[in-house]
Amino acid sequence: MTTSQTQAPIKTHRPRLFYLDLVRALAAVLIVITHFNNPFLTQHPILVNQPFGIYIGGLGVSLFLIISGAALMYTHDEPEHLDLRTFYWKRFKAIYPMFWVAFIIANAYLFLCHGAIVEAQAPKWSLIFSLLAVDGFLANAAIPTFYTLGEWFLGFIIIFYIFFPLLRWGVKRFPFWTAGIALACYAITLAANLQLHGMPKDLLLTTRLPELLFGMYFVKYIKQVPHYIGAGSIVVLALQQIFHPLTGNIAVTVVGILFFLVLVWIAQWINIQPVRVVVGSISKYSYPIFLVHHQVIIQVFSKLDFAHMGMANAYILFIVDFMIIMALSVLLLRLNKATLAYVRRMFVRGSAK
Repeated sequence: MTTSQTQAPIKTHRPRLFYLDLVRALAAVLIVITHFNNPFLTQHPILVNQPFGIYIGGLGVSLFLIISGAALMYTHDEPEHLDLRTFYWKRFKAIYPMFWVAFIIANAYLFLCHGAIVEAQAPKWSLIFSLLAVDGFLANAAIPTFYTLGEWFLGFIIIFYIFFPLLRWGVKRFPFWTAGIALACYAITLAANLQLHGMPKDLLLTTRLPELLFGMYFVKYIKQVPHYIGAGSIVVLALQQIFHPLTGNIAVTVVGILFFLVLVWIAQWINIQPVRVVVGSISKYSYPIFLVHHQVIIQVFSKLDFAHMGMANAYILFIVDFMIIMALSVLLLRLNKATLAYVRRMFVRGSAK
């Protein structure tokens, strides 16, 4: 047996795709704008609150879902059989340590701000929901939790990660059947009169399957947006903006997919170094941004008289807020890395003298 035959195959990292960073960065900015506008500036939002006839937060979440499916498929497309243990361990490390660090710091801050009193009205046992990072998701079903940061999207994306290997198998092996079954589940969910303890339908996996799977199919089979598709998507979005022919969850699904196609299409013309740097920075810190932004906005507005704030000052305030959010996101990412390194040292055998 030759030396080359005995060597393990070298794993190579796939190159970054600019359009994935672009969509992720824009989705993060839209989510920040959503919580800056609401509930404080609902009557006078700094940007349109209903783009293309849907809630701006709905557009941001839709883009996040599409990019989540696309990014996972891009990363895990090549091996024929997905190593489930490795996959779930990587997902665990990507989500939970940073969430726990941010959750502890945020609650310690709120504890001090409220005079050393825990104000959350929830049973102690419900801390398990925060430990699992699903407190924001379950709060939408009127379940008492210690929900502090992040959004329902975090709990939802954990559910998606659980089902991703199955969806990946279907997309790769039975693409037409998988798409048909997903659309059938989507239609049944929207048509059914479901009683889910107050849980909105748009938080259900079956409602968001078209967006998740579209991202996966795009990376696997489509890869590029022809000019006629990009231009056609802009025309359809313009018609939706003017006439609002689509409403509800269907509008969110269609608008999110069309807007994604437009962003991928225009990415080829704005893929220049200055834009790549800015987009790459926001994309890199999108998860810590997601974790810290809500509390930052709440704390800032709690100290301001926003009822009499002019539009010029509102724009300046948004820039200041975003600067604080970015600074805290950078610190959170570094603190998370330091914490993980510290914990790993606890379990290293044979420490140096």
